[in-house]
Amino acid sequence: MTRIPSEALAALRQAATHHEAARHRLHLVPSENGLSLAARVPHLMEAAVRYAFPGPDGGGDNWAWPGRQDLVEIERATAVRLGEQLCARHVNLKPVSGVSALTVALSALARPGTTAFNLSEGDGGHGSTRFIGTRLGLLMKDLPVDPATCTLDLDTLAHRLAGGPRPKLVYLDAFMCLFPLDLHGLREVVGPDTVIHYDASHTLGLIAGGAWQNPLSEGADSLGGSTHKTYPGPHKGLLATNDTGLAARLGEHASHFVSHHHPADVVALAVAAAEMDTRGITYARTTVDNARRLGAALAERGFTVCGEKGGFTDCHQLWIDIEPLMDAEEASRRLFAAGIVVNAIPLPHITASAGLRLGVQEVSWAGMGAAGMVEIAEIFTTVLRDGKDPAAVAARTSALAEAHPSAGADEQVLHIALKAAGGGGDGT
Repeated sequence: MTRIPSEALAALRQAATHHEAARHRLHLVPSENGLSLAARVPHLMEAAVRYAFPGPDGGGDNWAWPGRQDLVEIERATAVRLGEQLCARHVNLKPVSGVSALTVALSALARPGTTAFNLSEGDGGHGSTRFIGTRLGLLMKDLPVDPATCTLDLDTLAHRLAGGPRPKLVYLDAFMCLFPLDLHGLREVVGPDTVIHYDASHTLGLIAGGAWQNPLSEGADSLGGSTHKTYPGPHKGLLATNDTGLAARLGEHASHFVSHHHPADVVALAVAAAEMDTRGITYARTTVDNARRLGAALAERGFTVCGEKGGFTDCHQLWIDIEPLMDAEEASRRLFAAGIVVNAIPLPHITASAGLRLGVQEVSWAGMGAAGMVEIAEIFTTVLRDGKDPAAVAARTSALAEAHPSAGADEQVLHIALKAAGGGGDGT
């Protein structure tokens, strides 16, 4: 075997150090999740370095790259499985990320020069939507939001559209979300000819598990997004619809915006989808329950948790206005020193420049329940409210993380792989 170059060995060692440290932390970032060991294995296989191009709807012969039909069949079966979970007849797995799916959808669903509405960043819209839509020649406008409920202000929207043309596209891009959107009401306001696209990047796993609104059953024409947030899959994207015409348009544009959509990720998604069939309903309900429990526990301990009148959240996210206690960045640093990773990020409708955005999907996928939420709230209280030394409670965080390990954190497999690569396997 060729000896591994020293620079490559150094990179592997650095990544292994990061991996080891991460095992002792609690990751409460809403845009991440665990990935099972089984779903990580495809990246060690030939699928990681080969091309495979299914035909329309995942079928057809892989004529330009012979010998890959087994990979094509996996993709076709995965699309069917995901379609069943999302109540969609057509699922496209070409996007390689959530923003990739976003770009394809904006391009396919509205022509240059037409009007498209989306959520402003201040109301929780994704920061890339307006930029990409404008670069594609769309006339992007803000959807009105009621700050008291953090949901669409449909009365204001109806007033703005009264007597005028309806938008070609409404792109619902809430990457900051607490509560479902009134899709039935939105459809009544914009009419039957406007395409409503729902970006499900953050809530895909909750949709698949039946713990969140199903957009395609409530009035959306299509949905898309990433597969690694509440959906515990690889970093990838998808698009789905029940409209054959829209499916064809999405497929055409996806084929041009994405040349190669990474078969290893498709196989990993196949594994994650099968796991969701087995655990998805329980996991999704636990995630929402955990988020509400943590919100209540933090509020009881004096934290300002947004959305209190609505029960804090209906999904995996929680927003904390931490400004009454300290700067959000300082809070994030203190929590990290205690072994907890969170987002310090601008939050909709708070006066401070940033707050804390939490997500409980990863710890929920790892099996954590109500007792864990109470312990997390206690650690927050000790570190942020009571001002104790974060290092003094890091052992409590580590114990909680070790009691609920990521399904992919199999150290024996990692050591074997490192040894096989020529990098040892004992961390040296």
